[in-house]
Amino acid sequence: MTAINVATDIPSGINTLEKLAAWACLSLANVNPTVEVIEGVGYVERAAQAGPFFVPSENKHRLLCRLSMQISADYQAGGAKTWSYVQELSNTTLPATFKTN
Repeated sequence: MTAINVATDIPSGINTLEKLAAWACLSLANVNPTVEVIEGVGYVERAAQAGPFFVPSENKHRLLCRLSMQISADYQAGGAKTWSYVQELSNTTLPATFKTN
């Protein structure tokens, strides 16, 4: 698992849920660039993906984020929030660049 200290590792400039989601996805994609998961019979995909793309018809840039995380089957009856059952992708340390504004 890529451990974080909420008080010191999340940059202070992250002040919305949208920024937090983007930060988390970009961070996971950075530290797990080659981790692949099986999502179905004969279907393998990278576990964490994130990147900007341009939509010419709207003349806008968008950040596309995709995560595929394993969760314990205990989520079905455990009683805790679903995110508490997510399994780690790796034991990679969060790079310092993700800890600053």
